[in-house]
Amino acid sequence: MENIMSSPTKLVVIAVDFDNDIGKLGINTPVLGYDNILKIANEYALTAPQDSDLNVLFTALKLYRDLKKDESYSVEIVLVAGDENSSSRAGIKISRELDKVIEVTKANNAIVVVDSVEDEKVLPVIQSKVNVVGVERVVVEQLRGVEETYVLLGRYLRKVLEERRFSKIFLGLPGLIILTYSLLLTMNLVTYITPTISIIIAAFLIFKGFGLDEFVSRWWRLSPITRISLILSTISTAMTVIILYITLASRNFSSDIMSITLYISNTIPFLLLSLIPLIGGRLTLRILRRSIRVWRDLITLTVIIMLYGLITRISELIITTKPTDIQQVLLLLNEYKITNIFFIYVIIIMTVSAVLYVIERTAT
Repeated sequence: MENIMSSPTKLVVIAVDFDNDIGKLGINTPVLGYDNILKIANEYALTAPQDSDLNVLFTALKLYRDLKKDESYSVEIVLVAGDENSSSRAGIKISRELDKVIEVTKANNAIVVVDSVEDEKVLPVIQSKVNVVGVERVVVEQLRGVEETYVLLGRYLRKVLEERRFSKIFLGLPGLIILTYSLLLTMNLVTYITPTISIIIAAFLIFKGFGLDEFVSRWWRLSPITRISLILSTISTAMTVIILYITLASRNFSSDIMSITLYISNTIPFLLLSLIPLIGGRLTLRILRRSIRVWRDLITLTVIIMLYGLITRISELIITTKPTDIQQVLLLLNEYKITNIFFIYVIIIMTVSAVLYVIERTAT
């Protein structure tokens, strides 16, 4: 245990089950009190005796008993649980449960008991509610024999098969790769196997790395309007990729100035069209809700239209004059005042945005 500071007035020991494995027992959290949590721990021990969350429960119970012996502490113990499908929803759920716990216990300090790095994601949430004076990280000792290693691998394999947050990574992605490989092989498109699989892996890494999967999930659940806009945007994005590939193939994947201009001019309408349904959907939702933030989406749409006009104008100039290098392109932009127009647009947009932001802050 780390960083236990001076004696708190009131202290709560928080056992964290970030992915809500305890929920399989049909238990609703938060659960408060030593006897209640001991009962849950015993029941869970008979259901899943090898689960690491069981160690969290008993470690929290032991810690509670040890602190209870010190009369300078007023101690409570509580179990909170998150969500097995989404880290964001898990954080929100635990935040709400902590509000209830603090309201009941009036605790101003907490010791958090976790069993993994993933569970430690909840620490910022807890720290925003109460002063965390200690963190107990439960490390389960493992025997190092070959037989025990196989047992441990079996447990992790079961987690991969049964828990969605692991199965979609270790089963979903490989399954998609194998399916793509098989389809391309059947259609005698062997040369496209490597680039297609590379794109799938890159897209998956980008989605997970930037949290786009959770963004899409939240957007999908928001309202029917956002669902329709998401579908339209996905279709438009797919069309953008197809048009880009056709344009690349028509120019033999050349990288000269004229070819790059054609790539951009042919795909930019579809690329912007993939953004408009998302922004339009959110704009419609804010109008229906009479939100003052509707100006943000109007500004975004204005920026998209301005960019489309500028890019189209630049493409037309390049196609008409046929420059051979980037230096000539820059001279062309300067001659037709394209750069000046761009900076004027930027200044206008920034000024209008600043004024509207001040009005929004004043109104709220």
